[in-house]
Amino acid sequence: MFPALLTDILSGALIATCSTALLAAATAAPRRLRDRRTARRQVPAPAAPSEGARMLRRYTLLRTSGPGQYDTTRPGGTVITHHIDGRTQRFELTDVPLGDGTYAAEPID
Repeated sequence: MFPALLTDILSGALIATCSTALLAAATAAPRRLRDRRTARRQVPAPAAPSEGARMLRRYTLLRTSGPGQYDTTRPGGTVITHHIDGRTQRFELTDVPLGDGTYAAEPID
């Protein structure tokens, strides 16, 4: 009598557990599919740096005889004024990376 009762209890618990798991999976499946479709439809924004998230860049001042590097957070296309050996010289910052990890700053004058 006792083993039959234990078997009935265990089989009932197993059926209840399996039913709960199947019900949970059946409820979650449509939601997961909908989330995947929505994620596929969304187009990621371009990874352009925003004005608030500027990064410090080191520029190599091309065709100079003095100190040849300049650190700034300004974007490419900006014109800077730099003093070299008592002379003022203007440079345009570019987005062209050089082999040493710095960016090129072209002389204007």
